[in-house]
Amino acid sequence: MARHNEVTLYGQIMQPTRLLYNTSDESNPSRKMVRTIGTIAVLRGIRDFGAVDKRIRLDIPIVLSQNEKIMKAMAGWEVGDIVFIKGTLATVNIQKGLTCPFCQMSEKIDGMLSFINPIFMKSELKKLSAEEGNVEMRRNAEISNKITVIGKACIDPEVFYTDKGQIITNYQLDIPRKYRIKEDDESNRHDFPFVKSYGFVADNDGRAVRKNGLVFVDGAIQTREYVRKRMCLHCGAEYEYRETATEIVPYSTEYLMGCKTMEEIELEKRQEALEAGAQAREAIFGES
Repeated sequence: MARHNEVTLYGQIMQPTRLLYNTSDESNPSRKMVRTIGTIAVLRGIRDFGAVDKRIRLDIPIVLSQNEKIMKAMAGWEVGDIVFIKGTLATVNIQKGLTCPFCQMSEKIDGMLSFINPIFMKSELKKLSAEEGNVEMRRNAEISNKITVIGKACIDPEVFYTDKGQIITNYQLDIPRKYRIKEDDESNRHDFPFVKSYGFVADNDGRAVRKNGLVFVDGAIQTREYVRKRMCLHCGAEYEYRETATEIVPYSTEYLMGCKTMEEIELEKRQEALEAGAQAREAIFGES
């Protein structure tokens, strides 16, 4: 399977970078930086991807690296800086700690962390205000938040409708890695991001994508928070906690192998329109 996973970000640093070392003892001569974690605000929304909400919005993906050169660059980030990044979207399995608000007991649950693994990074502008940063990102909106991937669908897509009639399709991709991720198990050579498509793209994805079907997705990265419920294993009480999702939102999807073709989809839509017309005539005029 083709190996393609490319992310381009042009955005503003939102908070100081977390610098993680191999020891907390600052006087230890062998102390060295082993990981850097940062967040960057990027712009999405200038292209039509089928969403009802057409407003331009900010997304805030996580950037994580263990590369010595990249870590040094991230350590120099300051809030307000504008940076340009090229890399890949990576996923790793993690265990997340939760604490029950009723009995204060802690537990671990399985989860997945999605982040940008930077391959190239360049500082563009220093210490802009939020307003100046928004203007700069709008000026470079075409590259502010862009991702292209080729992957195989892990599952059949899930299609649903919102209360406002918006169609949304969810599915997960298996993307072979082009680059090794140091913080992940050596045997793991695949990433498994989720795709969330909207409107006309979601309609096509729901019709065309099938489990094990190969697709090419041209889109943007979406980050969002949502609330989940959990029953405490210790006291049995149910409580809520917040999760962060990082997903690919397609501007367009190409169906490469193991999926329906666009010609088949259009034929299917025309047949549905003819059947809907016949049902409407029958309801109004009693015609069969």
